[in-house]
Amino acid sequence: MPFYCIAKAGLDHFARNYAAILAPSGIRINNLNPGATDTPILSRTGVPEEMLEKIKTNVAKGVPLGRWGTAEEMAEFLAFMASDKASYMTGQCIFVDGGVLIHSPAIKFD
Repeated sequence: MPFYCIAKAGLDHFARNYAAILAPSGIRINNLNPGATDTPILSRTGVPEEMLEKIKTNVAKGVPLGRWGTAEEMAEFLAFMASDKASYMTGQCIFVDGGVLIHSPAIKFD
């Protein structure tokens, strides 16, 4: 997991730095940081279906919107970022994660 996180941070820094370098040429660089997205990646690795459903259920419990994202949702956001509708957007690292970063579990007092 640390290496995955290091790689993701590297992509964020790449996006911000290259956006600054290429902005004068009219080239925009942005980075999508997707949350849990329902794709076949886990089933391709041989995770049994029963285990896969448990993983999906447990992960969804930590997502404020209560579910995994879809590949289509990520693609729609990428299409927006590449469109003229986002023409003033560059150097951004956008999280499409169902609210995971805003999640603040309730404090339990005894």
